[in-house]
Parts: sequence; C-alpha cells; structure tokens
Amino acid sequence: MKKNIALLSLIFLPLSLLLLSCTSTTGTSTGTLTGTVQLEGQSDHSGIVIGIYELAELDPDIVEANQKWPHIGVIINQHTEFDHRFGTLIKTGETDASGSFEIADIPTGVYNIVTIKDGFGFRYVYEVQLNEGNNTIPNLKDDLTLYPETQVTSNISSPTTWQTNHHYIIGQDIIIDDELTIEPGAVIRLNEGVKMSVYGALTAVGEADNFIWFTSNDSINSFSIFRFPSSVSLFEYKMIELDGNLNKDMSFCKFDHASTGLLNYVNGFEISDCVFRESQCGFKAEDVDSTFCRNLLCEEISNESYGGIYFDHVNVGIIEKNIVFNCENGIRIKNESNPEISNNEISFCNIGLNDSYHCLANIFHNEIRECDIGIQKANYSPNIFYNNIFNCQQGIISLWASPILHYNNLNCFQYNIKIDPKNHGDLYDVNAENNYYYTVDLEIIKEKAYDRNDIHPGSPYYNYTGIILYLESFLTQEYPYAGIQDE
Repeated sequence: MKKNIALLSLIFLPLSLLLLSCTSTTGTSTGTLTGTVQLEGQSDHSGIVIGIYELAELDPDIVEANQKWPHIGVIINQHTEFDHRFGTLIKTGETDASGSFEIADIPTGVYNIVTIKDGFGFRYVYEVQLNEGNNTIPNLKDDLTLYPETQVTSNISSPTTWQTNHHYIIGQDIIIDDELTIEPGAVIRLNEGVKMSVYGALTAVGEADNFIWFTSNDSINSFSIFRFPSSVSLFEYKMIELDGNLNKDMSFCKFDHASTGLLNYVNGFEISDCVFRESQCGFKAEDVDSTFCRNLLCEEISNESYGGIYFDHVNVGIIEKNIVFNCENGIRIKNESNPEISNNEISFCNIGLNDSYHCLANIFHNEIRECDIGIQKANYSPNIFYNNIFNCQQGIISLWASPILHYNNLNCFQYNIKIDPKNHGDLYDVNAENNYYYTVDLEIIKEKAYDRNDIHPGSPYYNYTGIILYLESFLTQEYPYAGIQDE
C-alpha cells in the first residue's frame, strides 16, 4: 500500500505542477448564447429552460459498421443518439417574459441545445457551434417554438394528425380505429405499462434528420448538472401494437424504453430505417403470413426470451440489412417462421441468431462477431451459407437439426461448429463442406469442432449425438464472397 501511495505521488505531483502552470498562463475560451423561444398561444414566455449539453457519444463499433457498410442499418448521428435525460449538462438559463435568454461563460465548442418547459415538452437543436463572443442558435427551419402538450386519454375514432415538434402524452391504453398521420419530429411519450393499439390506417414516416420518437414519459424535466447519466433508469411503456387490415407505413421512427418497441400483427407489413433500443424486445412480428424488415438498428435489447428482431409464427418474410448490437438475442425466429435472413451485422450479443422450433429460414451473407454464440439452430435443416462468423466463443451450435453449412468463414475461440449432445432422440448430422477456418491444419480444425467423436462411447450422449460431415473438405483460403455484400 505504501509503495502504491509513493508511486501515485510521483505521478500526480508533476501533473499538478503542469496544471498549475497551464492555468496560470492561459484561460478557458468562452462564449455567450442568446436567443428567443416562444410558447404557442401564450403572451408570457418566461420560465423556458435552455440547457447546453455535450454531444452524445457515438458508439465506435456502430460508427465503424456505418462506414464499412453504409447501405445497411441506420446511420447514427446526434439525432438518433441524443437524449437529454442521459446527457451531460454544461449550463442552463431561462427565458424572460418576452422569451429572450442569455447564457454567458460557456466554454467554446459544439453542443446540443435543449429548450423545455413543463406542459410544453422539449425541442432539440443539434450540433451548435459556440465561439468566443456572442452566438445565436443557427439554421432553424422555423421559429423556435414550444407547443402545448396534447394529452391523449381516449380512443381515436376520426382522422387525426400528430404534428411536427408537438408532444403527445399517452396516459392510458388507447385504440386508434381511424386514420392516424404522424409527422416527422413528433414525440409520442407513453406512461408506464401503457399500450397504443393501431387498427386504423397509419402513416408514420419521419425523415433521416427528423425521426418520429416513441419513448417513455419519464424524467423529461431532469435538468441537473449533478446527475450522472449512468444513474438514470426510466420506466417502460408496454408497446406500440399494429393490427387490423388497413395499411401501415412506418419508417424513420425511434422506439426506446419499452417492453416491446413495436409489435406487428398486420400481414405483409414492411418496416425500414427505424431504431429500437433500451427495451425488453425491439421489433416483433407474430402470427402473420409475412413481414419484411430492413435497415433497422436494434441495440441494448435485454430480455433473453425475445430479440432485437423477433419473428414468431411468421410464415415468410425478409430480415435484411439490419445492424443488431449488444442484445441478449440479436435476431430470434421461432415457431415455424421462415424468413430470408441476409446482409445483417450482428455483434456483441449473447446469441447472435437464435433459430428454434421448426423454422426453415435460410441464413446467408451475414456478419456475426463478438457474440457468445454466433448462430444457434434447433430443428429442421436450413442452409447457412456465405457468412462471416468471427471472434465468438462458439460459432454455430446445432440442436436437433441437420443444417447445411457451406462457404462460411469461421474463426471462433472455443468451437467453430458444435453439435450439442443430447441423451435422447434421433441422430442429427451436420453437413459442413467447403468452409474456411483460417488454418489448413486439420488437427486444429478438429479441435474447434465438437461432435460424437469427442464423446466417450460409454456416455449416455454418445448414441444420440451426430457427426460433422465433410469437415476434412475445407477451403484453403478465405471465401471472398461471404459476409455482407454491396448494395
């Protein structure tokens, strides 16, 4: 302990002297922000809080995926990532009766600006450059106006529009029976455990720089420079549910802090360019003949029974060009769901792709990495072709199934391919011809493959565990057309 204290003293003494010398010769460059914010329908515009926030940190792994494959997922930016409830607040100010404000002594830099008032919601202005001297908020498409929140407490049975930059508070379970149009930039905040069921026609089409936002109605006014963002835990709304036979059109929407972000019961529904995060389940389709989802970003989906994308009893469909990151199950398909699963980037999940209960999904051209299990396949025998599966503990696990594994590049830590041993049932072999294992040493390849050959003949599992066939017929160089393909 004394040795550690002495070492710390040696480290911090020169550092302290350096800091003192710096502060004695230079000062922090600061600026002032001025502007005007209005409350619609009011003559007194005082009490609007203006918060100066550090930019949200963009996850470097998702940024890397965006740069490598710009045609998949959602390109993250401040609009997709910033939430003031988790942000780092630098300074605040308030408006006077005319709506004017002035905030001085702000360190120069680039910030997100938040304007907020009880009963009027909030608005964000992203990436404002503050220089020395006086600064104003630039590049607004319209006046910086806050609108009265709309409390939605009853069912909607006539054509309705939810407007840009307006907040809609869903205080209890509601049913939407008629046409609902949600404009870009609308914010829908749901109370804890609340469900919004849409049976009527729905148009919820945001823009790449102006998403529609479905979120928890919790901690909205949590302005505190003493609060640590990591300490914030929001309650969850239950779900947005789509049902009925009328058309539903959704893109450029964000869903967060939900039990299930969006649950689809509509046949033929298509969704694209949406973000699902910090929820028990992201996008789920259930009991429909078909569903098609593309270019989603699913992140921090935590329930091991669900998934970032979850198909349950979906006869056919497409799951393609999505980024799925840090979920218990990245993509889960179950109960005779048979979508084509292709060109997805799946990383840092417990199980990257969990396929179970009589599904015949073809799995091809995916990039799966840094997962505990890359692909877990149970029942039936689909094609698993042209995938890159890297740096997972276990690459492909087969349970009661005979998948065909061809032209994959596999480089995992414990097993590239494993047949999970069972002590009952039929034998299930795996066809593993023409895969590349980043070695041409057959003994190393066999060490990272687990089948009946690794079980003692006296074990109760021996007679019920299959063989990995054609393991010796491996490629001697990386297959160049595996993984995500260009658009």
